[in-house]
Amino acid sequence: MFSNKDIKIDIKNLDLYYGPVHALKGITVSFPRNAITALIGPSGCGKSTLLRCLNRMNDLIENVKIEGMVTLDGEDIYAPDVDVTHLRKRIGMVFQRPVAFPLSIYENVACAARVHGVNDKRSLDPIVEESLRRVGLWDEVKDRLGSSALNLSLGQQQQLCIARVIATGPEVILLDEPCSALDPASTLRIEDLMRELEKRYTVIIVTHSMQQAARASDYTIFMLSGEIIEYGITDDVFTSPRDSRTESYVTGRLG
Repeated sequence: MFSNKDIKIDIKNLDLYYGPVHALKGITVSFPRNAITALIGPSGCGKSTLLRCLNRMNDLIENVKIEGMVTLDGEDIYAPDVDVTHLRKRIGMVFQRPVAFPLSIYENVACAARVHGVNDKRSLDPIVEESLRRVGLWDEVKDRLGSSALNLSLGQQQQLCIARVIATGPEVILLDEPCSALDPASTLRIEDLMRELEKRYTVIIVTHSMQQAARASDYTIFMLSGEIIEYGITDDVFTSPRDSRTESYVTGRLG
């Protein structure tokens, strides 16, 4: 589907087990760089599990066994010598509900850079400003950077969480249901932000919203029972799916 130079993340024959449960089954798929790819499918189909494989968040869960290969720019991210902290710097993640820390707006962003060794204020200030600018939040908060991030709206807190990821200098941004806790206006704002982000980053989003996948993604993957059923250009998946199960899902008859 893509040439090697266009592929940012490549997965081959990936199987994941939670103890005896076979959660992901023979996943082989490539994610293109500087594009938005949506993962859709009913609850429990493996979308978030697959997303967490990409920055090894599943390592934190007991009794998980992973087989197969996942590469980032051709490098095996499950190789024994991989620095997982550095990997998560390259592949940042934003979760379902905004997780603003009980710190100032400034410190919410700066703390991410500090984890990776940036500590002096002269270096932190431009990182914080640039990160907040890229998510469209700078003009709204620049005069109150010292105030608590918990005073922001949920939508602004989610923008802040994305800014915190950007502050580490990632190459890939993973979004796990980033709008599920947001109102429609904030959701559209995050979707607009995603379109800006794909100019610099590879973006992969898990969403339950068919409308969001159709509006905001370039490519869509439909999953069912731990398998990829269909993968293609978003317009094609929604208007002329090749698999009858995909058609049933996107038209609301399955899910």
